[in-house]
Amino acid sequence: MPGPLLIGIDVGTSVVKSVVFDRQGNQLASAYRVPEVRRPQIEFSEADMEKLWRDVLATLREVVSDDAVERSAIVGMGVSGTCCSSWLMDDRGAPVRSAILWNDGRAADIVQDWQQSGLIDRQFAISGNVIFPGYTVAILRWLKDHEPETLRRARHSVFCKDWIRFRLTGEIATDHSDSGSLPYDIRTGTYSEEILEACGIAEAIALLPKRVLDPGDIAGHLLTDVAAETGLPPGLPVVAGMMDVAATALGAGAIRPGQACSIVGTSFLNCFLTDVPTFEPAGTGVQMKTVGGKWLRAMVNTAGTLNLDWFLKEMCASEIQAAAAAGDDIYAWAEAQAASVPVGSDGIVYHPYLNNAGVVSPFFHPAARAQFFGLSVGHGKAHLLRAVYEGTALSMKDCGIVMPMNVDQWLIAGGGSRSPFWCQMFADCTGRRISVPEGTELGARGVAMLAGIATGVYEDLDEAVSDAVRIGRTYDPDPWAVERYDRLYELYRNLHEKLRPEWWQRHDLLRSFAKDPSSS
Repeated sequence: MPGPLLIGIDVGTSVVKSVVFDRQGNQLASAYRVPEVRRPQIEFSEADMEKLWRDVLATLREVVSDDAVERSAIVGMGVSGTCCSSWLMDDRGAPVRSAILWNDGRAADIVQDWQQSGLIDRQFAISGNVIFPGYTVAILRWLKDHEPETLRRARHSVFCKDWIRFRLTGEIATDHSDSGSLPYDIRTGTYSEEILEACGIAEAIALLPKRVLDPGDIAGHLLTDVAAETGLPPGLPVVAGMMDVAATALGAGAIRPGQACSIVGTSFLNCFLTDVPTFEPAGTGVQMKTVGGKWLRAMVNTAGTLNLDWFLKEMCASEIQAAAAAGDDIYAWAEAQAASVPVGSDGIVYHPYLNNAGVVSPFFHPAARAQFFGLSVGHGKAHLLRAVYEGTALSMKDCGIVMPMNVDQWLIAGGGSRSPFWCQMFADCTGRRISVPEGTELGARGVAMLAGIATGVYEDLDEAVSDAVRIGRTYDPDPWAVERYDRLYELYRNLHEKLRPEWWQRHDLLRSFAKDPSSS
């Protein structure tokens, strides 16, 4: 008989994945879909909830039908998904509207008002989280102000992975890693009526899931009709799961204080494990309860690989087309171009604040946006490309330098970890050894490991990590490059410190243009 198999579903911003793992954490089969992100206005970011569910179903059908998978050996399933956001259901469990995603910027004015009134600092003292525009409380307040009928129709407000798990099991619940990004009272692990009332949406507490579970608790069992549609065993246990950041850190093996895990995905989160909630540095970053009674303190730049993908799409269309025609890898081309330029990009500095959510760490600014600094006639596309790599890597140093704790192992995960060129740059910019775990789907592996613990495949968390996680590559910093990047970082930091008023000026200017009756 084959050994027990576990399924992890990871619903990301740019990719939906279902992955089958064996007990040793090896990926036996995987399937992907690219979800549609709708942008009805320039700072909006939405997803069709039903279409996303169909994407998940399609990936499940595909992995279950893979020849490497013995269906009868599948014993459990877990789900991870993007954090914050707004996923509203009516009394029948149907979507009320499109989901408003974590990287949506429509609530920036609301957050600006809260920041100026001191509310952001007040709620940080309760939740250990900075509210940015994509946080659930900010979006719910925007809906109250602009779409009151939406809230009147809503009966449930859940998170991304909770919506998918509801469709799998018919059960409404959430877990502590996600409900912490409502945010809630992190000391008590309960919803904070004080935060909701201060944000002007006290009535929203009636919409929140009554069941708040630990990530490894079994939340429900696979519905018969879903089993028939996918080929999975009916009644399959489905654990509560985690938001994607916590799931990826677990899948990378980060379970104890002294470990850090930087996740270079669409966003860029630098996560530090702690025994207790920590509120230092104050007024920046996010925090959530994770597994094993630990907390995850994350310093967040809201744009990671997004910076590179945006640059390639918008500035390198012909190169992408040529690479596709030749069967070449566009990322290999990009790295070769960047490597042809010296450290420091011949004086160009790039700030990687490309996301509509602004920046959360090491400072909080919802109106922050990306920019190139130092352009001259002698610069070309390769200089700009290297500056994008360097600016994103320097944000890792920028976030890590403010954390008041010792780190004895720095792990890295996400799409950016697949690039040896970038991983070496992360080591050089931070001056730290960087360790890359084996495997690529670490978020899916994290929730699959939880399903394995819940179903007895692993005795406990330590055994799950010991059996399923291995380090594949390490990168040691080059002292010469470290010294150069230390000096470049001073300029990088000085620039973003001086630009903070101008980002708000830009934000207000765009708002005034939009209100101009003569505009088209």
